[in-house]
Amino acid sequence: MAAARRRQLIRGRYLIRPCGLAGSRWEAAAAGLYGLALGTIAGSEILTPDDVLAALGLPPLLAAVWTLSSAFAAIVSVLALALFAVILAAEGTNRMTILSIGAAALLLAIAVRIYATSLAEVLAARGNHRLTRVALPTLAEADIGFQGLESLTRREIEVARLASQGYMASEIGHRLQISVRTVESHLAHVYAKLGLTSRRALIRMSAKLAGQQGRESPLIQAATPAP
Repeated sequence: MAAARRRQLIRGRYLIRPCGLAGSRWEAAAAGLYGLALGTIAGSEILTPDDVLAALGLPPLLAAVWTLSSAFAAIVSVLALALFAVILAAEGTNRMTILSIGAAALLLAIAVRIYATSLAEVLAARGNHRLTRVALPTLAEADIGFQGLESLTRREIEVARLASQGYMASEIGHRLQISVRTVESHLAHVYAKLGLTSRRALIRMSAKLAGQQGRESPLIQAATPAP
């Protein structure tokens, strides 16, 4: 039962979600397995020129562009293109068929990658904490920060900026004249919308929060020390 539950969690956490392996400890190993699968299929295609086996390379390629970060997905894609070129050069009778399969696989892989990154960005912007985490290593951090910050209310920005400067909840509440419970509620919303899991991560976004100064109230500007 425990093993089945573990397999279910692995599928839900890494494989089903877009860019689910990005930033995980399994990503490099998965990229290696995808590359090994592509290499094995390419070798089989070359050794059996009468059989068109190149189409079998589509599943590992699509799995790579769906689950990996941009860097690893690019590595696997370049490897796939190189192996395809070798197959095309080695083929004689089925060259047109291989070329058609390769072109279709390339277009499909591009479409899947665009969809995966777009879906991850949408999930991040909506503040889905469980899914935002995997999107961060995959999409440009500035884009994610912009989307998340744009979803914050003025009060959430006020609370987040003070928290990123090291103020405790009681101090923030005193400065903004709100209760500690309200401060904690605002912080929870900020963490969810930005996909953060700790105060340290919020502090790293201090510069981006400073860029939202135009949306702040006079209270937060007065509480911010002059440079």
